[in-house]
Amino acid sequence: MPEIILMDESLRGVDYKLPYLQAIEEGKDGDTSYFRVPESFWASGLCAKLSGAGLAMYLIAMSRAGWGNQPSFWLSPTHFAEQYGLGDSTRKKGLRELVDHGVVTQELRSIDRGGHQGFRTFQRSVYTVAAEYRVPGATTPEPASAEEKLTVEDIFKMLSARPGKR
Repeated sequence: MPEIILMDESLRGVDYKLPYLQAIEEGKDGDTSYFRVPESFWASGLCAKLSGAGLAMYLIAMSRAGWGNQPSFWLSPTHFAEQYGLGDSTRKKGLRELVDHGVVTQELRSIDRGGHQGFRTFQRSVYTVAAEYRVPGATTPEPASAEEKLTVEDIFKMLSARPGKR
């Protein structure tokens, strides 16, 4: 019976591992640019409701706060284009769409850059990704389900055991 083994794309000859699990094994917990887009993004129809700007900002929000234990983030308008290669109008339009669709909430916070009282404060927009649009605990993955533990051989056995199916 043939055996199918997923291999790492680096051509090092090692088995494939989910990127965030590999980061955990290497001691770089949460240090990966890969993340899962939650089912709610697709099931709620959000994927069809967002414009290109909204989709871009959703992916940025997910990369910043959409997984793990820190659901809030802020974006520096000064460094946004440099970090993401997108314009200010894309940032504003996309974030507005996410707020309008309930994907993120926006809160103005007073920030004291000096960390002390009495210094000048600045207003900063802090965004929080709604729980239903986040992937909780991507840095601490859930244990594999029974289906994920199946081997290809197990699947072939199950398929061949089905009555009337050959």
